[in-house]
Amino acid sequence: MTLSTTSALSRVMFKADMRDFATLFFTFVFPAGLLVALVLSMGQLPSPNGGNSVNEVSSNVISFGVAFVAVFAGAQHIAAWRENGMLNVLRSAPVDSGNILLAQARVGAGLVIVQAIFLIVIAVTPWLGMSLIWTAPLALVGAALGYFCFFGLGVILANIVPSMTAVTMLSLIVVIGLGLLGGAMMPLEYMPAWVQDVAIFTPVFHIREMLTFLLTGVGEWAQTGISAGYLLLVGGALFLIARKSMRLS
Repeated sequence: MTLSTTSALSRVMFKADMRDFATLFFTFVFPAGLLVALVLSMGQLPSPNGGNSVNEVSSNVISFGVAFVAVFAGAQHIAAWRENGMLNVLRSAPVDSGNILLAQARVGAGLVIVQAIFLIVIAVTPWLGMSLIWTAPLALVGAALGYFCFFGLGVILANIVPSMTAVTMLSLIVVIGLGLLGGAMMPLEYMPAWVQDVAIFTPVFHIREMLTFLLTGVGEWAQTGISAGYLLLVGGALFLIARKSMRLS
């Protein structure tokens, strides 16, 4: 695996993403709209931690944005290149599957960082009112672990589904479903008991736990550590499966 090959692939993927309306819309416009809508509609609900739920709701949406971008970062280029034959061309070059995955991961990680900062800037405006604490910069660690987990999942989906359209639909179903179960759409306290019981097993729940605590101080260090371990272990397992399925696809 050469650095120059990975860099070249990254540039190609980045340019493709910047020219793709859907990528830009679902990376920035959709999550920003969701943030504003959910904070204005549910931010004034009472929080179990006292006061209103603005901080929790804002962190939830930022967490969902990480998962959303990561899944599509892992899925879309592989699916598109398989459909148009570019994946076979790259392999005949030959380009190792590791180069492709690393290039995808770099471009997607850049989008996640920019998206997270963009959403935080919107959330802390007086209009919405999110309050940050001194550990807020460490939230990038939580975002990175969440990205790692969902990126691997996206690659797996791209390797098992035959077309770009099918991958897109399946990715939407998976990430929105996990977002609902993990409490990203509504504070878990207002969800049915069975959702609260299932939530702890979903990666979105653990991204939320990390980001909510690191950004706003709502939560505990112990749970943040547990969530970091969960995302690292599950993300590692998903990445190994993704790399294996990449070789076989």
